[in-house]
Amino acid sequence: MLKKILIAISYVAMITYVHAQESVNIGIYQNEPKIFMDSKNKPSGFFIDILDEIALRESWKLNYIPCVWSECLNMLEDGKIDIMPDVAYSVEREQKFLFSKEAVISSWSVLYGHKKAKIDSIFSLQDKRIAVLKGSIQSSAIKKLLNSFNIKPAAYKEVSDFKEAFELLAHHEVDCVITNRFYELNHNLGTDTVRTNILIEPSMLKYAFSSFRSDLADTVDYHLKEFKKNQESVFYQAEEKWITPKVSTEVPIWLVWASIGSIFVILILVLLVIIFRKMVIKKSEELLQKEEIMLMQSRQASMGEMINMIAHQWRQPLSVISMDANNIRASIELQEEIRHQELKKSMQNISDQVQYLSNTIDDFRNFFKPNKTKIKTHISHVINNLEKIISKSLQDNNIEFIIKYKTDYSLNTYPNELLQVLLNIINNAKDILIDQKVANSKITVITLETEDSYSIEICDNGGGIPKDLMSKIGEQYFTTKADKGTGLGLYMSITIIKKHLNGSLTWNNRDDGACFTISLFK
Repeated sequence: MLKKILIAISYVAMITYVHAQESVNIGIYQNEPKIFMDSKNKPSGFFIDILDEIALRESWKLNYIPCVWSECLNMLEDGKIDIMPDVAYSVEREQKFLFSKEAVISSWSVLYGHKKAKIDSIFSLQDKRIAVLKGSIQSSAIKKLLNSFNIKPAAYKEVSDFKEAFELLAHHEVDCVITNRFYELNHNLGTDTVRTNILIEPSMLKYAFSSFRSDLADTVDYHLKEFKKNQESVFYQAEEKWITPKVSTEVPIWLVWASIGSIFVILILVLLVIIFRKMVIKKSEELLQKEEIMLMQSRQASMGEMINMIAHQWRQPLSVISMDANNIRASIELQEEIRHQELKKSMQNISDQVQYLSNTIDDFRNFFKPNKTKIKTHISHVINNLEKIISKSLQDNNIEFIIKYKTDYSLNTYPNELLQVLLNIINNAKDILIDQKVANSKITVITLETEDSYSIEICDNGGGIPKDLMSKIGEQYFTTKADKGTGLGLYMSITIIKKHLNGSLTWNNRDDGACFTISLFK
């Protein structure tokens, strides 16, 4: 009798538990080693291990729904699935889905080519057939990149998964494939497939959620943060199991390509500076009287300066990546034992530097977002963005950058246009200080407010403006930089301040240098 009672109690408890579980629908597609259905039709991979542990702690019943990538995203948008693991964050996608605030892992895209295609640089993609995953970040990134260089491939072949893409490559129906950096860890790509030195679009991979399930997003964020605090957690176990390259006697090939790719990126940045400057000069000669074209030219000149600043920001992390790679290579060549913990530390260091490079790109990309409407902002926010962009370039030239807030006022304006003007003026001051070889050179930014206006003063100690040039430097196409300048920077700054920001730009000499004053009328 007692036995029957115990069985009945167990049955009731089981039924109660099953009904207490929350059912959560998960999209799953084939993208080893991050997420996939294995040979036994069981959900597997890095993202799945983490999600299964969260489900266990939250008493979720996970329903895995197989789908191809583009269908998965459509189902997530329609609310047919609740969570989609392994989604690269982008501003466009944030309009459709909720994302976990906590990033899971960083990634970037790699281009693999057929050995007969002979792809050794991005310019080799002219007239090539490129396989891309339908609806993916890689697809939009490669199209945008090739358009920027006016490179026209023969075709973009959209595929439902990477397996299909590499099958097309094996049969030489396409010339190259773009995939994530993890794909090679769990796949034999064949002897005819060659990894190129073309790396594209750093991104942060996260869990994406249906816009109706903010509760799930908060819960996953909570657990991710807790997992990352504990080195013994499922997060680090899954990382070790699925996406950490196994220790070998050779330097990992991806590390070699990452170093080569970093050098290639720097060369591309230098080339872009040259191209943009030539474009500005050519346009200014052809379209002298059109203000909109001149505004575009000024923007392109700023882009050239910005790319140069990115190179300054990237120099140190690239050096750190190169140093760690060389340390690993040296240990191998000297036949020294590489301790697992030391190698893991070096790999983490490299990953951190890649994250820094990604964050830097985000900071600079924000500068080029167009402001179609005025935004209420504090002047300190604009100055902080200015400091992020300009500080490294000034430091490398031993120029002290001083900020004095006499008033941290709030104003309604176009922040990026104001930032462009500030960059133009500070870059001019920097060039003067470098040309004059000024000892203890410095640039000072002072903010203040009066009854009628908000003001920003930018002063240097470069010796001041010669009297005979005082009335000429704001004229269209006048420059003191010979063939290095276009004469558009200060002219367009005056135009932007006057016509877009409702203010004025004036200049005079004070003490041992020049001061430019931006006045924005209330």
